[in-house]
Amino acid sequence: MTTVIDPQFATLAAAEAFSPVIAPTYIRTAFYDSHQVAGSGAVYRKNGTSAGDLVITLSDGLTLAGYTLASIPVAASMLGARGGANATVAIDALLAGSYPHVLIDGSYQTDGNHIISTAKKRVECLGGSALTLRAPVGTVTGHYPVIDIAADDVQVDGDLTIDGGSHAGYEASIGIRAGLSTGARRKRPTIRGVKVRNLGLAGVMALCVDSPTIEDIDGYNIVTPTGGEFGDTVYVAGVRKPIVRNIRSAKCKRDGVVLTYTGNLNTTDVLVDGVFADAHLDSPSAGVWVEMTGARDPRGIITNVVANDCLVGVAATDANSEIVISNVKAIGNRLSGSSAGNVFGVQIQSGRLDNWYIDRYNTALQLEPNGEYQFALSSQVGSFATGEIVSGGTSGSTGTLRFQHFEIVITGSTVDYELGETVTGGSSGAMGTLVDFFANVLRVLPVIGMFQAAETITGGTSAIAKTASSVTRRIYVRGSAGIFSSGETIAGGTSGATAVIAAPYQTPLAIGPGTLMNCSTDAIVVANCVTPASLSLTGIRGNTQSHGIRFNLSAGQRLRKVSLRDIALRNSTSVGIAFRVTTGGVIDEMLVDGFDMSEWVGDGTGSSITAGIVTRFIGGDNPGLQGTSSVPINLGANTTLFGLHNRAFCHNNGAGAARTHTLPPAVPGLRIGFAGVHSTHVMNLDPNGTDTIKGGGAGKYLILDPGERVILEAYAAGLWVVSSAIGWSGDFEA
Repeated sequence: MTTVIDPQFATLAAAEAFSPVIAPTYIRTAFYDSHQVAGSGAVYRKNGTSAGDLVITLSDGLTLAGYTLASIPVAASMLGARGGANATVAIDALLAGSYPHVLIDGSYQTDGNHIISTAKKRVECLGGSALTLRAPVGTVTGHYPVIDIAADDVQVDGDLTIDGGSHAGYEASIGIRAGLSTGARRKRPTIRGVKVRNLGLAGVMALCVDSPTIEDIDGYNIVTPTGGEFGDTVYVAGVRKPIVRNIRSAKCKRDGVVLTYTGNLNTTDVLVDGVFADAHLDSPSAGVWVEMTGARDPRGIITNVVANDCLVGVAATDANSEIVISNVKAIGNRLSGSSAGNVFGVQIQSGRLDNWYIDRYNTALQLEPNGEYQFALSSQVGSFATGEIVSGGTSGSTGTLRFQHFEIVITGSTVDYELGETVTGGSSGAMGTLVDFFANVLRVLPVIGMFQAAETITGGTSAIAKTASSVTRRIYVRGSAGIFSSGETIAGGTSGATAVIAAPYQTPLAIGPGTLMNCSTDAIVVANCVTPASLSLTGIRGNTQSHGIRFNLSAGQRLRKVSLRDIALRNSTSVGIAFRVTTGGVIDEMLVDGFDMSEWVGDGTGSSITAGIVTRFIGGDNPGLQGTSSVPINLGANTTLFGLHNRAFCHNNGAGAARTHTLPPAVPGLRIGFAGVHSTHVMNLDPNGTDTIKGGGAGKYLILDPGERVILEAYAAGLWVVSSAIGWSGDFEA
């Protein structure tokens, strides 16, 4: 009686009714749990407590003895699952039960929608295991997950295939979903080694969870239904610290991996590594799609992406982020465009892109600098309102307040807080929603009041109380036509709140080394700027079947600084425009250094450089920028020039009126050519400061009428000389 009960009990209920004098070491049941499957018996081992999977009451009527399953993991076959037959009941019992370790040990048919509600549960899948959705009875609801993870620290790993099969509602189905099943934010789910086939919405979906790991996922034929919203192998939304790696996605309707933001919670600290996307045929259809509208400073790395025949290789739209994208290979095979719109190798708004290869796209790089300011504030009076216009008292700049938060540095670790909970200041009474934490910093969206340093911060859900050592108010402003400066006072147009800018910060867009080939339109397009913004392009090689770099800025859009360094677009086959600025935007300062467009194969009917409104143009060593049938640099507005030399030649085609161009300081070695080519417009060439153009006298500017040309060279500091002229009559300002 102290070792093993024999004969075994018929059911678990019969075993629980057993009342011996002394608790045996083991108890055995003929059937596993309540499932009457021959050969499925279970063994329970005494655990030394009064709780467990099986609890009996000894004959004294008071003493309880707890038992834990000795036969683990629990397999689907032990609960009655059989291959080729409906296994919905058995699979549901396996996943929904309290067993800590379960095993999917074969290929089973199921109706899906199985919920895992036990924390720290491991679902292990034997090699070749599969769940195939059978034709259901009745109506299938939308967002229908086959496996729904609704608990913390759940693992699904091994080798599992989830197939939509003959399921009539496969268009509404998801392979595995983590989070939002019960409305609570879940933590640390792991989904590994899953093949997802013939589903509608997504293969694997993570919604509002903390620190998920999604890896070794193979997606095929994830097809967005008519009017549906997804069609992705992996879809991640509203998630903190996601790790997504080793994803293969083929013949899907939309994207390989989607990282997007929903609700009031954060998507931060992203790692996406090893994504292969093949033949995604719908819009937006990207290998990796990042869309963080409203997100709070997403940070992270996206690396090792291979995208074949997708409409976009990698898209990071409205990211407002510090995401680094590297090692991207995108091959498009869509030179003539697509009915779904433009086809881009990489489309990005902020962050950095390094080490990339893009071949056979309409446009290799579609760059859309977001131009968003982040202000740390001091001396604040009142509360700013999201959506109001914020103006600077010194600079006169204005912009729209997009969102705001408190950054609260507290003493001690923050891991015991819950994202999404309401936190309260003990002294100030201020309240806000916790949207992110890292190290010992809380990020809180304000609801009411102003948090203060040295007060106690208490979480409403977690009830954790800690002391705030410092508090910084930060606001995010975009759409500014001017430049905000440190130390100036800003004011809210609606709220009337005021504050001093302690430090302005702007996320730049930086493009590092890469190769582009066979672009059917412009190789690189800069467009849709949310001003002000900055852009750096460095170390780019390749060719294009059209123009090189086009700055397509609409009226009112503005780039602060543009740097083009070490760029060689050679052996290209079209009109030969190295870069151009079109429409009505403004570039405050453009630096071009080491730009080579030599060995151009095309007809050369365009200019090597056609620039629009560039306030300061800084030229470097650009030996490949030679003009052909027209001249290189079009100055259509009053411009300050810096360091132009090496065959630089400026003209005024389409200027709209007489324009004055301020020359750089005259230092020996500078050589600049000018031509007044417009039929009526005049070019005034004004020497810098106290410099002189020989023949005109101190401070006198040279005048070029239509058809006149001159070349200016500086042989000595402060002195320009007209070294050659065509048609120029020697006229200076009177």
